[in-house]
Amino acid sequence: MASIQARVSRGKKYWSIVESRRINGKPRTFILEYLGTAETLLQRLTNKSEGKIKSYTHGDTIALINIAKELNIIDAINCHIPTLTSGKKPVRDGLSVGGSFLLGALGRVCHPTSKLGWFGWCKETSLQYTLRRSLKNIDSQHFWDQMDYLPPEKIPLIEEEIIKKLIKTYNIKLDTLLFDTTNFFTFIDSTNDHCDIPQRGKNKQKRFDLRQIGMALLVTRKEQLPLFHSSYRGNKNDITVFGEVFQNMAKRLQNIAEELTDITIVFDKGNNSKDNFKMIDETNNLHYVGGLVSSYFVDLIKEANKNFISITIAGEEIPAYRVKKEIWGQERTCVVSVSKQLKEGQIRGICQHADKKMLALEKFKQQLENPRGSKKLDVKDIKERIDKIIKGQFIDEILKYKIFETNNGLKSFRYFIDGKTFEELKENILGRRILVTNRHDWTSEEVIMAYRGQAKVEYAFRNLKNPYHLAIRPQYHWTDQKIKAHIFMCILSYLLTAAAYVKASADGGYKRNLNNFMEDLSTIRLTSCSKKKDNKISYQLEEIPLALKNTAKVLSISNDNLHPKLNFSDYI
Repeated sequence: MASIQARVSRGKKYWSIVESRRINGKPRTFILEYLGTAETLLQRLTNKSEGKIKSYTHGDTIALINIAKELNIIDAINCHIPTLTSGKKPVRDGLSVGGSFLLGALGRVCHPTSKLGWFGWCKETSLQYTLRRSLKNIDSQHFWDQMDYLPPEKIPLIEEEIIKKLIKTYNIKLDTLLFDTTNFFTFIDSTNDHCDIPQRGKNKQKRFDLRQIGMALLVTRKEQLPLFHSSYRGNKNDITVFGEVFQNMAKRLQNIAEELTDITIVFDKGNNSKDNFKMIDETNNLHYVGGLVSSYFVDLIKEANKNFISITIAGEEIPAYRVKKEIWGQERTCVVSVSKQLKEGQIRGICQHADKKMLALEKFKQQLENPRGSKKLDVKDIKERIDKIIKGQFIDEILKYKIFETNNGLKSFRYFIDGKTFEELKENILGRRILVTNRHDWTSEEVIMAYRGQAKVEYAFRNLKNPYHLAIRPQYHWTDQKIKAHIFMCILSYLLTAAAYVKASADGGYKRNLNNFMEDLSTIRLTSCSKKKDNKISYQLEEIPLALKNTAKVLSISNDNLHPKLNFSDYI
């Protein structure tokens, strides 16, 4: 029969569980378990020394891994990676190139950071346990070496293969697709001549002092799934880019959809030119909705102003005019509408620009009227200077001036806002939006709603510039090949996230936005409990919040699916 017994050693009392046994025929005390001091025993009784408990973020990484497995991401990349002289595909630290790209993409989704900082994020997640492998050697050099094996010309082929699988797996409808361009500033040094893509240009985040990378993107209207992307030199304008990428984009659509008759591409007025429309017209069966620059079609605006009728768009009554006209050699359906939001924005913009122009005019006026100022200018020179200052859309129409001679013989001028002209501008020009389409069977409401979908591709760009999830920046690459590989990794991360979001929304009833989606998934955590007694570690999910139960279920986040099998090894 066991009992507790104490013994004193070096002035401290230690407890043990003992029992009496006969050893060699003699009774002896046999120790079954050392309990330690009374304090140690108390800790063991209150479970304070049974082991260590640690938790890891789990829901976001496992959800994306499950999507990657469904879409066969790793094999899609590996099959386009050239073989080495040994006849095998490259492997580093036990990972194929496809495996490294997938891990990099997971990092871009959950915690955008440098490749050097990737493992710092990884060790706080359940990735190592989920994949049953140590990832401590995955550093910046690992990613650089693996990215180096990806030929840029293979990126479209890989993307196309993944997109085909995505459309088939999630039954994505390719009815209305949205195209637009954006740019991302970099900190690549001006003297760095190892790359051609980063160039200075009109940066949309106002960083005109930095070199930038341009990106064209085509997404689905409903899900904002990326179907096509292209990175290009940062100093190219939208019209040029559209002309350069359109054929590849049309080819992509032909390959993934097989038939173009039901596809409509929506693009804004910044992509329009006579040559671009000619190129679209020559593509059989492809439909479009595009915008036109109002100032180039003043007669059409005047015609619309006399013939507006009221139509209802999303519960709002707006003036609209519909007509078929020959524009740039083809008959096109034109829909002219008045947007209240656009008009208000244009008026605010005009007033802000006018204020800046008048400050510049006042400064120039004071220079002219100062007898000790700069050299005297004649009327022609003054007029040229003023015209240069007030140059700008609509500003030079409403900001007027008159040059005169002062009493002391100096030249000066006065300036003012022409109220009548401004009111006519508000009444007859501002807020007008001209849309053109070859969808002659669509109603005006359908054409306008399709064009309004452009806001959704802008939403995709905002996600790609979100510093907390999915961000393309920071990027520390300065060769064109590495830049293209990095952007592909970022697009892959966005595709996985959007696919998981589509699945959660359609089958799990998830209602919040994409950013909240990743935040919510990260709250699903995996706990590890290590026990001193048998030196074993057990893993289990923390209780999943009730609001995420259905989402977790459709994304296969459960205790039964902690180790999805992925082909990270060599792909021969």
